[in-house]
Amino acid sequence: MLRTVYTALLYGLAPALLIWLYRASRQRGGNRFWRERRGRYLPDSAGAASPLWVHCASVGEVRTAAPLIHVLGEQRPDLPLLVTTATATGADTAARVLPAGVLHAYQPLDWPGAVGRFLDRFRPQIGVILETEIWPNLYAAAQQRGVPLLLTNARMSQRTLNGPALIRRLQSRALARVDRVLARSVPDARRFSAFGVCDQRLEVVGSLKLAPPHRPTPEPFAFGRPAIVAASTHDDEEVRIAQAWDGARQESVVPQLLTIVPRHPERGVAVRDSLRHAGFRTALRSAGDDWRDYEIYVVDTLGELESFMAGAELVIIGGSLIPRGGQNLVEPARLGRPILFGPHMSNFAEESERLLNAGGAQRFLDDADLQHAIGELARDRQAREELGRRAAATVAAAQDTAETYAKAILERLPRAAEPGDNR
Repeated sequence: MLRTVYTALLYGLAPALLIWLYRASRQRGGNRFWRERRGRYLPDSAGAASPLWVHCASVGEVRTAAPLIHVLGEQRPDLPLLVTTATATGADTAARVLPAGVLHAYQPLDWPGAVGRFLDRFRPQIGVILETEIWPNLYAAAQQRGVPLLLTNARMSQRTLNGPALIRRLQSRALARVDRVLARSVPDARRFSAFGVCDQRLEVVGSLKLAPPHRPTPEPFAFGRPAIVAASTHDDEEVRIAQAWDGARQESVVPQLLTIVPRHPERGVAVRDSLRHAGFRTALRSAGDDWRDYEIYVVDTLGELESFMAGAELVIIGGSLIPRGGQNLVEPARLGRPILFGPHMSNFAEESERLLNAGGAQRFLDDADLQHAIGELARDRQAREELGRRAAATVAAAQDTAETYAKAILERLPRAAEPGDNR
Protein backbone atom coordinates (compact mmCIF):
# COMPACT_ATOMS: atom_id res chain seq x y z
CA MET A 1 0.00 0.00 0.00
CA LEU A 2 2.75 2.46 0.95
CA ARG A 3 4.67 1.74 -2.24
CA THR A 4 1.47 2.27 -4.24
CA VAL A 5 1.05 5.71 -2.69
CA TYR A 6 4.74 6.48 -3.27
CA THR A 7 4.45 5.44 -6.93
CA ALA A 8 1.30 7.50 -7.40
CA LEU A 9 3.11 10.55 -6.04
CA LEU A 10 6.01 9.94 -8.41
CA TYR A 11 3.66 9.74 -11.36
CA GLY A 12 1.88 12.86 -10.13
CA LEU A 13 5.22 14.66 -10.13
CA ALA A 14 6.08 13.34 -13.60
CA PRO A 15 5.59 16.69 -15.45
CA ALA A 16 7.91 18.51 -13.04
CA LEU A 17 10.43 15.66 -13.07
CA LEU A 18 10.49 15.57 -16.86
CA ILE A 19 11.03 19.32 -17.07
CA TRP A 20 13.90 19.04 -14.57
CA LEU A 21 15.32 16.07 -16.46
CA TYR A 22 15.17 17.88 -19.79
CA ARG A 23 16.90 20.96 -18.41
CA ALA A 24 19.57 18.84 -16.74
CA SER A 25 20.20 17.00 -20.01
CA ARG A 26 20.65 20.32 -21.82
CA GLN A 27 23.19 21.50 -19.26
CA ARG A 28 25.18 18.26 -19.04
CA GLY A 29 24.73 14.69 -20.18
CA GLY A 30 22.89 15.30 -23.42
CA ASN A 31 20.46 12.95 -25.14
CA ARG A 32 21.80 9.81 -23.48
CA PHE A 33 21.13 11.26 -20.01
CA TRP A 34 17.59 12.23 -21.12
CA ARG A 35 16.86 8.76 -22.50
CA GLU A 36 18.44 6.55 -19.91
CA ARG A 37 17.11 8.37 -16.87
CA ARG A 38 13.70 7.47 -18.30
CA GLY A 39 14.77 3.84 -18.67
CA ARG A 40 15.24 4.00 -22.45
CA TYR A 41 18.43 2.22 -23.51
CA LEU A 42 19.64 1.72 -27.07
CA PRO A 43 19.79 -1.90 -28.28
CA ASP A 44 23.60 -1.88 -28.42
CA SER A 45 23.93 -0.40 -24.92
CA ALA A 46 23.33 -3.76 -23.25
CA GLY A 47 27.00 -4.72 -23.45
CA ALA A 48 28.03 -8.08 -22.05
CA ALA A 49 25.28 -10.22 -20.59
CA SER A 50 24.56 -10.45 -16.86
CA PRO A 51 27.07 -8.04 -15.35
CA LEU A 52 27.86 -7.36 -11.74
CA TRP A 53 26.09 -4.04 -11.29
CA VAL A 54 27.43 -1.29 -9.02
CA HIS A 55 25.30 1.81 -8.46
CA CYS A 56 27.03 5.07 -7.47
CA ALA A 57 24.83 8.14 -7.08
CA SER A 58 27.40 10.72 -8.19
CA VAL A 59 31.03 11.81 -8.07
CA GLY A 60 31.73 10.99 -4.42
CA GLU A 61 30.30 7.49 -4.63
CA VAL A 62 32.18 6.76 -7.87
CA ARG A 63 35.45 7.74 -6.23
CA THR A 64 34.59 5.66 -3.18
CA ALA A 65 33.74 2.64 -5.32
CA ALA A 66 36.76 2.92 -7.63
CA PRO A 67 39.18 0.82 -5.50
CA LEU A 68 36.49 -1.87 -5.08
CA ILE A 69 35.74 -1.96 -8.81
CA HIS A 70 39.44 -2.27 -9.61
CA VAL A 71 39.75 -5.21 -7.19
CA LEU A 72 36.62 -6.90 -8.59
CA GLY A 73 38.05 -6.57 -12.09
CA GLU A 74 41.39 -8.03 -11.00
CA GLN A 75 39.86 -10.96 -9.11
CA ARG A 76 37.20 -11.77 -11.72
CA PRO A 77 38.37 -10.47 -15.11
CA ASP A 78 35.74 -12.71 -16.75
CA LEU A 79 32.88 -10.92 -14.97
CA PRO A 80 31.33 -7.95 -16.84
CA LEU A 81 31.02 -4.84 -14.68
CA LEU A 82 28.27 -2.24 -15.04
CA VAL A 83 28.34 1.06 -13.15
CA THR A 84 25.30 3.33 -12.97
CA THR A 85 25.20 6.95 -11.86
CA ALA A 86 22.39 9.45 -11.47
CA THR A 87 24.44 12.44 -12.67
CA ALA A 88 26.51 13.37 -15.68
CA THR A 89 29.40 14.51 -13.46
CA GLY A 90 29.33 11.03 -11.95
CA ALA A 91 29.56 9.57 -15.46
CA ASP A 92 32.51 11.85 -16.30
CA THR A 93 34.29 10.77 -13.11
CA ALA A 94 33.63 7.10 -13.87
CA ALA A 95 35.24 7.51 -17.29
CA ARG A 96 38.35 8.96 -15.64
CA VAL A 97 38.88 6.75 -12.58
CA LEU A 98 37.41 3.33 -13.44
CA PRO A 99 39.18 0.59 -15.43
CA ALA A 100 38.79 0.41 -19.18
CA GLY A 101 35.96 -1.91 -20.18
CA VAL A 102 33.61 -1.03 -17.31
CA LEU A 103 30.21 -0.31 -18.84
CA HIS A 104 28.34 2.82 -17.74
CA ALA A 105 24.62 3.57 -17.80
CA TYR A 106 22.43 6.16 -16.11
CA GLN A 107 20.19 4.92 -13.34
CA PRO A 108 16.53 5.38 -14.27
CA LEU A 109 14.13 7.39 -12.15
CA ASP A 110 12.25 5.17 -9.71
CA TRP A 111 9.18 4.71 -11.93
CA PRO A 112 8.17 1.01 -12.15
CA GLY A 113 8.33 0.92 -15.94
CA ALA A 114 11.72 2.64 -16.08
CA VAL A 115 13.41 0.41 -13.50
CA GLY A 116 11.84 -2.66 -15.09
CA ARG A 117 13.27 -1.74 -18.49
CA PHE A 118 16.69 -1.18 -16.91
CA LEU A 119 16.76 -4.58 -15.20
CA ASP A 120 15.39 -6.39 -18.26
CA ARG A 121 17.98 -4.74 -20.50
CA PHE A 122 21.07 -5.50 -18.42
CA ARG A 123 19.94 -8.59 -16.44
CA PRO A 124 22.52 -8.07 -13.64
CA GLN A 125 23.63 -11.08 -11.64
CA ILE A 126 23.80 -8.97 -8.49
CA GLY A 127 23.30 -5.33 -7.52
CA VAL A 128 25.79 -3.49 -5.31
CA ILE A 129 24.37 -0.18 -4.05
CA LEU A 130 26.93 2.25 -2.66
CA GLU A 131 26.14 3.82 0.69
CA THR A 132 22.42 4.53 1.19
CA GLU A 133 20.38 4.78 -2.00
CA ILE A 134 16.93 3.46 -1.07
CA TRP A 135 14.60 3.22 -4.09
CA PRO A 136 11.41 1.25 -3.29
CA ASN A 137 10.39 0.42 -6.87
CA LEU A 138 13.91 -0.49 -7.98
CA TYR A 139 14.36 -2.76 -4.98
CA ALA A 140 10.97 -4.42 -5.55
CA ALA A 141 11.68 -4.99 -9.26
CA ALA A 142 15.08 -6.48 -8.46
CA GLN A 143 13.55 -8.88 -5.95
CA GLN A 144 10.86 -9.92 -8.44
CA ARG A 145 13.58 -10.76 -10.98
CA GLY A 146 15.74 -12.62 -8.46
CA VAL A 147 18.55 -10.04 -8.47
CA PRO A 148 20.24 -10.01 -5.03
CA LEU A 149 20.96 -6.53 -3.66
CA LEU A 150 23.83 -5.59 -1.36
CA LEU A 151 24.19 -2.21 0.32
CA THR A 152 27.94 -1.60 0.40
CA ASN A 153 29.81 0.90 2.58
CA ALA A 154 26.30 1.34 3.93
CA ARG A 155 25.65 4.31 6.14
CA MET A 156 22.57 5.72 7.79
CA SER A 157 22.34 9.03 9.59
CA GLN A 158 20.49 9.69 12.82
CA ARG A 159 18.43 12.23 10.88
CA THR A 160 17.13 9.44 8.61
CA LEU A 161 16.34 7.33 11.66
CA ASN A 162 14.39 10.24 13.15
CA GLY A 163 12.55 11.08 9.92
CA PRO A 164 8.77 11.12 9.37
CA ALA A 165 7.09 7.84 10.33
CA LEU A 166 5.57 7.18 6.87
CA ILE A 167 8.93 7.66 5.13
CA ARG A 168 10.63 5.41 7.66
CA ARG A 169 8.06 2.69 7.04
CA LEU A 170 8.52 2.97 3.28
CA GLN A 171 12.30 2.79 3.62
CA SER A 172 12.08 -0.09 6.09
CA ARG A 173 9.97 -2.12 3.68
CA ALA A 174 12.41 -1.38 0.87
CA LEU A 175 15.34 -2.47 3.04
CA ALA A 176 13.54 -5.74 3.73
CA ARG A 177 14.22 -6.60 0.06
CA VAL A 178 17.99 -6.18 0.48
CA ASP A 179 19.91 -9.43 0.84
CA ARG A 180 22.86 -8.02 2.77
CA VAL A 181 23.88 -4.73 4.38
CA LEU A 182 27.67 -4.30 4.52
CA ALA A 183 27.95 -1.39 6.94
CA ARG A 184 30.87 0.97 7.24
CA SER A 185 30.71 1.20 11.06
CA VAL A 186 29.09 -0.24 14.17
CA PRO A 187 26.89 2.87 14.73
CA ASP A 188 25.64 2.61 11.14
CA ALA A 189 24.86 -1.09 11.64
CA ARG A 190 22.89 -0.26 14.79
CA ARG A 191 20.81 2.29 12.90
CA PHE A 192 20.07 -0.24 10.15
CA SER A 193 19.07 -2.69 12.87
CA ALA A 194 16.66 -0.09 14.24
CA PHE A 195 15.14 0.03 10.74
CA GLY A 196 14.36 -3.66 10.97
CA VAL A 197 17.39 -5.18 9.25
CA CYS A 198 18.08 -8.39 11.17
CA ASP A 199 21.55 -9.29 12.44
CA GLN A 200 21.80 -12.18 9.96
CA ARG A 201 21.71 -9.66 7.10
CA LEU A 202 24.10 -7.17 8.71
CA GLU A 203 27.88 -7.13 8.61
CA VAL A 204 30.33 -4.40 9.64
CA VAL A 205 33.16 -4.25 7.10
CA GLY A 206 34.64 -0.76 7.52
CA SER A 207 34.88 2.42 5.51
CA LEU A 208 35.52 1.88 1.82
CA LYS A 209 36.50 5.55 1.61
CA LEU A 210 39.76 4.60 3.34
CA ALA A 211 40.73 2.13 0.61
CA PRO A 212 43.71 3.26 -1.50
CA PRO A 213 42.92 4.42 -5.05
CA HIS A 214 44.25 2.59 -8.08
CA ARG A 215 45.90 5.66 -9.57
CA PRO A 216 49.25 7.45 -9.27
CA THR A 217 49.78 10.02 -6.55
CA PRO A 218 49.05 13.41 -8.13
CA GLU A 219 51.81 15.91 -8.76
CA PRO A 220 51.50 18.83 -6.31
CA PHE A 221 50.29 22.00 -7.98
CA ALA A 222 53.12 24.53 -8.25
CA PHE A 223 51.62 27.47 -6.39
CA GLY A 224 54.95 29.27 -6.18
CA ARG A 225 54.14 30.40 -2.62
CA PRO A 226 52.58 28.80 0.48
CA ALA A 227 48.86 28.22 0.00
CA ILE A 228 45.80 27.01 1.90
CA VAL A 229 43.17 24.99 0.02
CA ALA A 230 39.48 24.98 0.94
CA ALA A 231 38.23 21.77 -0.69
CA SER A 232 34.74 21.08 -2.07
CA THR A 233 33.06 24.14 -0.55
CA HIS A 234 29.36 24.97 -0.65
CA ASP A 235 27.34 28.17 -0.79
CA ASP A 236 27.67 30.25 2.40
CA GLU A 237 31.11 28.82 3.15
CA GLU A 238 33.50 30.58 0.78
CA VAL A 239 33.22 34.11 2.17
CA ARG A 240 33.26 32.81 5.76
CA ILE A 241 36.44 30.81 5.13
CA ALA A 242 38.02 33.80 3.38
CA GLN A 243 37.19 36.09 6.31
CA ALA A 244 38.61 33.61 8.84
CA TRP A 245 41.79 33.29 6.74
CA ASP A 246 42.03 37.08 6.41
CA GLY A 247 41.61 37.50 10.16
CA ALA A 248 44.34 34.95 10.84
CA ARG A 249 46.83 36.59 8.49
CA GLN A 250 46.37 39.89 10.29
CA GLU A 251 47.69 38.20 13.44
CA SER A 252 50.40 35.82 12.25
CA VAL A 253 52.48 34.59 9.33
CA VAL A 254 49.77 32.84 7.29
CA PRO A 255 50.03 31.65 3.66
CA GLN A 256 49.12 34.61 1.50
CA LEU A 257 47.18 32.59 -1.06
CA LEU A 258 43.82 30.99 -0.34
CA THR A 259 42.62 28.54 -3.01
CA ILE A 260 38.92 27.68 -2.98
CA VAL A 261 37.62 24.68 -4.93
CA PRO A 262 33.78 24.74 -4.99
CA ARG A 263 32.00 21.38 -4.75
CA HIS A 264 30.02 22.34 -7.86
CA PRO A 265 32.32 23.93 -10.48
CA GLU A 266 29.43 25.73 -12.17
CA ARG A 267 29.31 28.02 -9.11
CA GLY A 268 32.79 29.36 -9.92
CA VAL A 269 31.75 32.74 -11.30
CA ALA A 270 29.27 33.32 -8.46
CA VAL A 271 31.91 32.40 -5.87
CA ARG A 272 34.43 34.76 -7.45
CA ASP A 273 31.92 37.59 -7.54
CA SER A 274 30.85 37.11 -3.92
CA LEU A 275 34.48 37.17 -2.79
CA ARG A 276 35.21 40.28 -4.81
CA HIS A 277 32.13 41.91 -3.31
CA ALA A 278 33.56 41.05 0.13
CA GLY A 279 36.73 42.96 -0.78
CA PHE A 280 39.11 40.19 -1.83
CA ARG A 281 41.22 40.27 -4.98
CA THR A 282 40.01 37.03 -6.55
CA ALA A 283 41.14 35.05 -9.61
CA LEU A 284 39.12 32.40 -11.48
CA ARG A 285 40.86 29.40 -13.04
CA SER A 286 38.42 28.93 -15.92
CA ALA A 287 38.94 32.59 -16.89
CA GLY A 288 42.69 32.03 -17.23
CA ASP A 289 43.55 34.48 -14.42
CA ASP A 290 47.09 34.31 -13.03
CA TRP A 291 46.72 33.37 -9.36
CA ARG A 292 50.12 34.91 -8.57
CA ASP A 293 48.59 38.38 -8.76
CA TYR A 294 45.65 37.69 -6.44
CA GLU A 295 44.81 36.89 -2.83
CA ILE A 296 42.24 34.16 -3.55
CA TYR A 297 42.16 31.65 -6.40
CA VAL A 298 38.83 30.01 -7.25
CA VAL A 299 39.34 26.68 -9.04
CA ASP A 300 36.18 25.85 -10.99
CA THR A 301 37.48 22.86 -12.94
CA LEU A 302 37.03 19.10 -12.61
CA GLY A 303 39.71 16.55 -11.80
CA GLU A 304 42.32 18.89 -10.29
CA LEU A 305 41.40 18.97 -6.60
CA GLU A 306 43.91 16.33 -5.51
CA SER A 307 46.75 18.14 -7.24
CA PHE A 308 45.86 21.38 -5.47
CA MET A 309 45.55 19.64 -2.10
CA ALA A 310 48.91 17.93 -2.62
CA GLY A 311 50.56 21.33 -3.01
CA ALA A 312 48.83 22.94 -0.01
CA GLU A 313 50.21 23.79 3.42
CA LEU A 314 46.79 23.15 4.95
CA VAL A 315 43.43 21.77 3.74
CA ILE A 316 40.04 22.97 5.01
CA ILE A 317 37.17 20.56 4.32
CA GLY A 318 34.09 22.08 2.70
CA GLY A 319 30.52 21.16 3.58
CA SER A 320 31.52 21.11 7.25
CA LEU A 321 30.82 24.71 8.24
CA ILE A 322 27.16 24.31 7.33
CA PRO A 323 24.80 21.32 7.85
CA ARG A 324 25.82 19.48 4.65
CA GLY A 325 27.60 16.57 6.34
CA GLY A 326 31.09 17.41 5.12
CA GLN A 327 33.08 16.38 2.05
CA ASN A 328 35.83 13.82 1.53
CA LEU A 329 38.69 14.25 4.01
CA VAL A 330 40.33 10.92 3.17
CA GLU A 331 42.03 12.18 0.01
CA PRO A 332 44.00 14.96 1.74
CA ALA A 333 44.76 12.54 4.60
CA ARG A 334 46.22 10.05 2.12
CA LEU A 335 48.35 12.88 0.72
CA GLY A 336 49.67 13.59 4.20
CA ARG A 337 48.16 17.06 4.41
CA PRO A 338 47.14 18.67 7.72
CA ILE A 339 43.35 18.87 7.82
CA LEU A 340 40.81 21.19 9.44
CA PHE A 341 37.07 20.52 9.40
CA GLY A 342 34.00 22.06 11.01
CA PRO A 343 31.21 20.73 13.22
CA HIS A 344 29.16 19.09 10.42
CA MET A 345 30.83 15.85 9.28
CA SER A 346 27.99 13.32 9.46
CA ASN A 347 28.72 12.04 5.92
CA PHE A 348 32.21 11.08 7.08
CA ALA A 349 31.48 10.45 10.75
CA GLU A 350 33.59 7.30 11.08
CA GLU A 351 36.49 8.64 9.02
CA SER A 352 36.60 12.01 10.78
CA GLU A 353 36.43 10.45 14.25
CA ARG A 354 39.15 7.99 13.35
CA LEU A 355 41.42 10.80 12.16
CA LEU A 356 40.66 12.91 15.23
CA ASN A 357 41.42 10.00 17.58
CA ALA A 358 44.69 9.33 15.77
CA GLY A 359 45.74 12.99 15.89
CA GLY A 360 45.48 13.26 12.09
CA ALA A 361 43.04 16.17 11.88
CA GLN A 362 41.62 19.07 13.89
CA ARG A 363 38.00 20.11 14.30
CA PHE A 364 36.95 23.75 14.60
CA LEU A 365 33.61 24.73 16.13
CA ASP A 366 32.82 28.05 14.43
CA ASP A 367 34.32 30.82 12.30
CA ALA A 368 36.35 32.32 15.15
CA ASP A 369 37.72 28.90 16.02
CA LEU A 370 38.68 28.37 12.37
CA GLN A 371 40.55 31.66 12.35
CA HIS A 372 42.42 30.65 15.49
CA ALA A 373 43.25 27.18 14.10
CA ILE A 374 44.61 28.62 10.84
CA GLY A 375 46.84 31.00 12.79
CA GLU A 376 48.07 28.34 15.20
CA LEU A 377 48.99 25.86 12.47
CA ALA A 378 50.55 28.55 10.30
CA ARG A 379 52.96 29.37 13.12
CA ASP A 380 53.81 25.76 13.97
CA ARG A 381 55.38 23.84 11.10
CA GLN A 382 56.09 20.84 13.30
CA ALA A 383 52.40 20.58 14.27
CA ARG A 384 51.39 20.68 10.59
CA GLU A 385 53.86 17.94 9.69
CA GLU A 386 52.73 15.76 12.60
CA LEU A 387 49.06 16.15 11.63
CA GLY A 388 49.88 15.14 8.06
CA ARG A 389 52.00 12.18 9.11
CA ARG A 390 49.33 10.81 11.43
CA ALA A 391 46.62 11.34 8.80
CA ALA A 392 48.55 9.36 6.18
CA ALA A 393 49.31 6.57 8.67
CA THR A 394 45.64 6.29 9.65
CA VAL A 395 44.55 5.85 6.04
CA ALA A 396 47.39 3.42 5.29
CA ALA A 397 46.13 1.15 8.08
CA ALA A 398 43.01 0.41 5.98
CA GLN A 399 44.82 -0.97 2.91
CA ASP A 400 42.75 -4.16 2.66
CA THR A 401 39.26 -2.66 2.89
CA ALA A 402 38.47 -2.97 -0.84
CA GLU A 403 39.59 -6.61 -0.87
CA THR A 404 37.36 -7.37 2.11
CA TYR A 405 34.34 -5.84 0.38
CA ALA A 406 35.14 -7.64 -2.88
CA LYS A 407 35.28 -10.98 -1.08
CA ALA A 408 31.89 -10.35 0.59
CA ILE A 409 30.33 -9.44 -2.77
CA LEU A 410 31.79 -12.26 -4.84
CA GLU A 411 30.74 -14.84 -2.23
CA ARG A 412 27.13 -13.82 -2.86
CA LEU A 413 27.09 -14.12 -6.63
CA PRO A 414 24.06 -16.26 -7.60
CA ARG A 415 24.68 -19.94 -8.26
CA ALA A 416 28.35 -19.50 -7.22
CA ALA A 417 29.04 -18.29 -10.77
CA GLU A 418 32.21 -19.74 -12.23
CA PRO A 419 34.55 -17.97 -14.62
CA GLY A 420 32.96 -17.92 -18.06
CA ASP A 421 29.49 -18.63 -16.62
CA ASN A 422 27.54 -15.51 -17.52
CA ARG A 423 24.08 -16.99 -17.82
